[in-house]
Amino acid sequence: MLVSIANVFMHAVALVHGKSRKWVDGRKNWRAHMRHWRAANPGELYWFHCASLGEFEQGRPVMERLRRERPEVVILLTFFSPSGYEIRKNYAGVDGVFYLPIDSRSGSGDFLDIIQPKGAIFVKYEYWPNYFLDCKSRGILLIMVSAILRPDQRFFGWSRFFWTPVLQCVSHYFVQDEGTLNLLVGIGIDRVTLAGDTRFDRVLEIAAGANELPEVRQWSQGAQMLIGGSTWPADEQVLHSWWQKAPDDWKMLLVPHEIGLAHIQAIQRLWPDAMLWSQLTEVGWARSRVVIIDEIGVLSTLYRYATVAWIGGGFGAGIHNTLEAAAWSVPVVFGPRFEKFAEARGLIEVGGALGVPNEAEATQLLLKITSNSAEISRMGASAGGFVVAGRGATDKIMSFLGAS
Repeated sequence: MLVSIANVFMHAVALVHGKSRKWVDGRKNWRAHMRHWRAANPGELYWFHCASLGEFEQGRPVMERLRRERPEVVILLTFFSPSGYEIRKNYAGVDGVFYLPIDSRSGSGDFLDIIQPKGAIFVKYEYWPNYFLDCKSRGILLIMVSAILRPDQRFFGWSRFFWTPVLQCVSHYFVQDEGTLNLLVGIGIDRVTLAGDTRFDRVLEIAAGANELPEVRQWSQGAQMLIGGSTWPADEQVLHSWWQKAPDDWKMLLVPHEIGLAHIQAIQRLWPDAMLWSQLTEVGWARSRVVIIDEIGVLSTLYRYATVAWIGGGFGAGIHNTLEAAAWSVPVVFGPRFEKFAEARGLIEVGGALGVPNEAEATQLLLKITSNSAEISRMGASAGGFVVAGRGATDKIMSFLGAS
């Protein structure tokens, strides 16, 4: 019932909202599209499902290992969100990328009947009752990777009597932390491996294979570098306050989460002399100490040039990826909304990161760190060591898939 109501709502909102329209349009005639695709891609199939882009990065190491080790296997990737699908719809590491049809009784059954997967791999926190129940009834291997659960979630509250049978449909859980393991054991589920987070493997792969960016290397030479990664307006206000008092030997790369014209112009009002990444070939960057990255997809490589990284989102819904910077042994700093992120808490515990309680204290803390090279070195080493210690989840998952 709730799924049907949500579907009607999304169709109504799609009339006036671009992202919702993509959500609706991407699912039109999906049965015909899926049958055509499956006919063109016969063979044993593994289906990966991710909510959006962040979960894709967690599933990606497993997809790519599966592709390397079993190239004959067909790999299907589905997304729930347009923000994931639109960016990765042409991802070459799989055989097909689609939106996930809504979780209705007829939708999930038809979908599984068409694709007939050998296994289904869901990432982190995607739990769809009809899909899970239908996978179990059809004997389809269903695993959760990088799973993380909290006691305040709906699975363990008053609605647990509905959700426990759904959670029990999973063939095996690969969880990020002991808290998740204990929650599952507490409701009678012992098919659990404490594997950690596949993002550790992913960020180390990115760092190992990253290409040099000569223009950034040349521009940053001889300077200290602060990178603001995936920033929002509140983050940019903090960085602007810091910048007004920052040591003269510092430069800054700003990588906003949203690169729409209005946001870029707002940043330019804070830093009128800043240059844009897109202006490099036209005017060069030499005359500016601040560069705004108005392009998607380069942040993880840019962190190699950072001395300190400010991770955005901590004054909003939650911080963005801290591990991409930490993989380069870069200290990370972020706002107060980090408690739901196990990797951020872990970085703080080992001394590789700092979470700040408010904007005013953030400015003072950044000034303190950026004036202390010994502290930067200490924090960076702790951050890098934390990432290296967390690797290995992909190996555990692949061992299970190979034995299944």
